[in-house]
Amino acid sequence: MTGVDRADPMPWARARAFIEAAGWVLEDRADGSVDLRIDGGARIGPMLDRLPAPEDIVDGHGLLRQAGAGQLDCDLADSVADDTPTDEVLVGLNWTMVRAGPLAGIARSPERGTQGARTVRQGEPIAGRPLADLAGWICSVDPLRRSIGLAAINAFWNRPDGSGAGDSWGLAGFRPPGDGLVIVGGFRAALKRLPAARIIEREPKGNDIPIEEAGAALAHAQSVAITAQTLMNGSLDPLLPRILAASHRLLVGPSAPVAPPVLDAGLTRVSGLAITDPDAAASFIKETGTMIALDHMTTQLELAR
Repeated sequence: MTGVDRADPMPWARARAFIEAAGWVLEDRADGSVDLRIDGGARIGPMLDRLPAPEDIVDGHGLLRQAGAGQLDCDLADSVADDTPTDEVLVGLNWTMVRAGPLAGIARSPERGTQGARTVRQGEPIAGRPLADLAGWICSVDPLRRSIGLAAINAFWNRPDGSGAGDSWGLAGFRPPGDGLVIVGGFRAALKRLPAARIIEREPKGNDIPIEEAGAALAHAQSVAITAQTLMNGSLDPLLPRILAASHRLLVGPSAPVAPPVLDAGLTRVSGLAITDPDAAASFIKETGTMIALDHMTTQLELAR
């Protein structure tokens, strides 16, 4: 860890809601302690010696780290060795962008839900802080802070002169019909080319895998493709131990950092994007644009092991 302050303070009730929404299981034990587990799987480690009151302030991400989770977040934050002051932080309806000098990175914005207006701006402006400081925001269980942190990480790693991708970027790297491929995320358009692939969805349709059966499906998958949105919302971490038996393990999407720590965490390939026109991207985000990869302001990047 660097000297950057990565405290993630919030009430216990809110921290628990974020952690469980990411896919972790919290087990309240008879002695008052709390364990962290994978859904339907192994115990990760002890998280709390005693169950806090709902309003007690805890370090959300610190609890994950105490239990032995959150390593990829820390490694990605530590990988950003850049003190360039941040010029702009833009959180749009669909995309978040961080700009620092010539660097620009994006990540998916969190779903709005029904919680109403809220902020991660605590008194002082976010703009002006070193890029490395904002990268540390990935060490949070709050998806809004994570989105800004991930965009800062992508600004550092996903550069237009980075590792370019060929014709096999993302899901194009899998051969039709996609036998043995399990997709985590809503890449439904890929089913036209990969009709044998199956998708894990919270609201399943047709041949989709219900979320309750995800563990068994991932354990028997030959290949797995995961949307990088899972890194933004914190759900990638509990997925990683469940996909290691698959031969090919892809993280894909505009939010994906094309960075060595992603491969070190167990992925075999990462397919992301670099912003080539930050001004155009900023306008696109402000105007609630969605398919940013199709608007000629990005270039494809890829890293494989």
